[in-house]
Amino acid sequence: MHNKILIKNCTIYDHPGEETDILIIAGKILRISKNIAPEDAFVIDAQDKIVCPGFIDVHIQGAGGSDILDGTPEALKTISETLARLGTTSFLGTTVVKPKEMNRHLVNANAFVNKGLKGANLLGYHLEGPFININKKGGLDPSGIYPPSPEKLNEILKITEGNLRMMTIAPEIPGNIDMIKTLRSNNIVASFAHSEAGYDETIKGFKAGINHVTHIFNAMMPVNHRNPGPVTAIFEHDTITAQIISDGHHLHPAVIKMIYRNIGPERCICITDGVQGMGLPEGRYIYNEREYESKDGAARYLDGTLIGSTTSLADIALKFMQFTGCTFPEAVNTASLNPSKLLGIDDHKGRVKEGWDGDLVLMDAQYKVVNTVVGGEVY
Repeated sequence: MHNKILIKNCTIYDHPGEETDILIIAGKILRISKNIAPEDAFVIDAQDKIVCPGFIDVHIQGAGGSDILDGTPEALKTISETLARLGTTSFLGTTVVKPKEMNRHLVNANAFVNKGLKGANLLGYHLEGPFININKKGGLDPSGIYPPSPEKLNEILKITEGNLRMMTIAPEIPGNIDMIKTLRSNNIVASFAHSEAGYDETIKGFKAGINHVTHIFNAMMPVNHRNPGPVTAIFEHDTITAQIISDGHHLHPAVIKMIYRNIGPERCICITDGVQGMGLPEGRYIYNEREYESKDGAARYLDGTLIGSTTSLADIALKFMQFTGCTFPEAVNTASLNPSKLLGIDDHKGRVKEGWDGDLVLMDAQYKVVNTVVGGEVY
């Protein structure tokens, strides 16, 4: 670990053509200017390199062969270090409840939230469920889906010890409007998906406090000219942000472009929905005791069922730029500034700015990750 890091001769992603230096001390950006003297710093010569804010993945289950559900310190460290190598500096551990196993994976992970991991920072949890519609469960385990109640939600809040940052919820389920209100009163993002809600029910969810959408178009009702469905409501409400898996598998590129044109760059949040195969060579692996194949950045069971992405968030953002025609800074913001705003941490993450965290990604002219800087470590 380096207490002092100096990035020389770099270009900041949203200031093209302006070469500068960046001095990081104790994990914070102390100074951005030209010709900063090394002063015993660890120096990175970033000539012809672009510096971006570290990427923040609010929806990822695993990487490097490990999963949040493994419930071990070793698994969390593997995920963290793999993500850092790929350009992601912070993440929400996305998982489900496991009542039969006393949610040990969450209890064990609490000790590592915002501390104790060498690579990407674990910011907390994103739970998909348990208060979702079982008819739209997708690949989620039915044992982690059950009816809502204040007691059940309080149990989850107690187990997660203040580390629950987001919950995916279906507003049409009886009792969930109250659950949404409770989530928001606890400053937890209430996110729409795994739902059979129509247009009107979705709007009711928004009025109750839903402020985000999990993997838009996936695990929700489609658009129909007589039954407009949730996506129409999402497009209409300009306070709602949406997760986009722009890997080219979960959504057709034309649909990604349509989302971008309808909600604008500031409401788009790129995610990976990544699984354990991320950061590993293409091949066959085991997930939920079933064999799957990781190929071309996607993970599929051998019957063809899509179960997640193995594309890094950096590459997801670049594909978003390719599919939508947006600018490079807009693409970077979908994976940095925009998620930091959603989580309310944009006062210290998601920007390349003096006083902000020194979580940075260095890319070459072809937008490939060369180095990641996070917590005084250089990857």
